[in-house]
Amino acid sequence: MGISVASAPVSWGIMESIPFPSEYPYTRVLDEIAEAGYAGTELGPYGFMPTDPAALQRELEPRHLVLCSAFVAFPLAQAAALEAGLAHVERSARLIGALGAQWLILSDEIAPERATVAGRRSEANRLSWSDAEWRTAEEAIHQVVTRVAPYGLKVAFHHHAATHIETPEEVANLLDRFAPRDLGLCLDTGHYAYGGGDPVALLRRHGSRVRWVHLKDVDPVRLEEVRRRGLDFFTAVRQGVFARLGEGSVDFPGVLALLRELQYEGWVVAEQDVLAGGAGASSPLANARAAREFLHNLGL
Repeated sequence: MGISVASAPVSWGIMESIPFPSEYPYTRVLDEIAEAGYAGTELGPYGFMPTDPAALQRELEPRHLVLCSAFVAFPLAQAAALEAGLAHVERSARLIGALGAQWLILSDEIAPERATVAGRRSEANRLSWSDAEWRTAEEAIHQVVTRVAPYGLKVAFHHHAATHIETPEEVANLLDRFAPRDLGLCLDTGHYAYGGGDPVALLRRHGSRVRWVHLKDVDPVRLEEVRRRGLDFFTAVRQGVFARLGEGSVDFPGVLALLRELQYEGWVVAEQDVLAGGAGASSPLANARAAREFLHNLGL
């Protein structure tokens, strides 16, 4: 199978819990993903694209795109949020499973108290889940794994800045709690660097757990400013902390060399988190084209 390259609506400013920018309806986003040379796309927030499988397939086929996955987040350590979270998981799994996807990407939901300290590793770790919260989250994740299985899906967990699984310590703790057969890891190179980690080091230590990859870059100057000034996560995104692929600090040749050494097969998703009105948001097509050319030059 080898490695295939996808994009995602987040690079057009389409994020969960944020009003979608009106200038980028799903039709334009799909047009531009195809125009930039990608083979697939993630779903984006549920409801951004058509939620009827046949209708969505009719949008994808003429653009020669594959729906490869969906990102789903809910507050995993809040027992009261479990029922609604599992309903969200199940409707997403039903849709993407019908279109042939094999992986659902799960994350904890961004939390205000974590968004405030995101990127500042020691401060973030002081707000990690308690043992009781970890147990609640574990049970929630196990239930997600069970719920998606009838749709032919497995789960890869996305560590995410501004959530309770952001830092290298939190990622390692998560992986220690699950057998590899039950839970894979979605490596997001930009979010791991933002949280104080080295994506190459993670691949060396946990590469056998990686089942999905988001390729994202970080502007080291802006990241240092974020940490120095104590900026929250959403302000950091608006100020362009996530750079065009290849223009930041992530060692992509090293990442891809290790993925090949690990015989990784499947999708990598090129992303650049942006928010409407912020840095990078005015040129998503140009960003996507530049990212695709950069990866092409690295052999993808």
